[in-house]
Amino acid sequence: MDEVMQINNIVYFEEGDTIMKIQLGNADIECTWSDNQLKTANASSHIEVTVAIFRHVLNLFKFSETIQLDLLLDSNEVNNLPVLEGVTSTALRGGPFDITTVEGFCSKYPTQKSIALVSKLSGGLSPNSSIFGMEEIYFHEPENRISTFLDNFTGRIAMISNAQFPEASIIQFMRKWMTGEAHQNLEVLRVTFERGHLIKRWIVVEEFKNEAKVCDSSNKPENYEFNSQIIGLDKPHSFHFSRFMDIERHSDGKRASFLVFPSGFIFCVWKND
Repeated sequence: MDEVMQINNIVYFEEGDTIMKIQLGNADIECTWSDNQLKTANASSHIEVTVAIFRHVLNLFKFSETIQLDLLLDSNEVNNLPVLEGVTSTALRGGPFDITTVEGFCSKYPTQKSIALVSKLSGGLSPNSSIFGMEEIYFHEPENRISTFLDNFTGRIAMISNAQFPEASIIQFMRKWMTGEAHQNLEVLRVTFERGHLIKRWIVVEEFKNEAKVCDSSNKPENYEFNSQIIGLDKPHSFHFSRFMDIERHSDGKRASFLVFPSGFIFCVWKND
């Protein structure tokens, strides 16, 4: 069985603690060991330890195409976190965070291809936000930002949870994809509704009754499979097409499959039609 060692930052060492000094990377860290936890004192050490461990592991393995950074920090710590080399995926927990802090974090790691925004965000999204440039994103509790996000997101994969996405917004989203007005790089969208957010599936189906067809399993696989680097995303990355419907983009006939169900909405574009 794998064991997980936790790093816990505390306000001060207790009397009688055996204080050790360990070297990680180029940093000497004062710490104590208790109950399977490596404890450091004062906030600056918390960031220092995170950075030191990251660079120590990087020195051991030299190079990796995928480097994931899963952080549990407050807003000040995010702002003070230095740039860590070669990061391709991040998850931001803790907070809550304002949009400006998250945008600064995204700009700090231009090599990252995916980000998981697990914490609640405050503030508005501007059309040129660096968040929209992520290739893959997990967005928790977007509140009233989901339409702004989808209209400006230029990436491939979007996973949105605890959201409100009414019938009119779903219809508008699909129309914009079909006409080529927006969402042209999008491959996968999954929206999970917040508790108590109920929609009428038949309204969406009725809107596309002359354009949508029941998904034809004879000319495609049973499952839609995709690759993703989003931290925390359940594997395997696939959807089963038993209840999906198909629509086509007007300009080139490219197909997408969609499903509206009581707790959410799924939309995925076929690459090789």
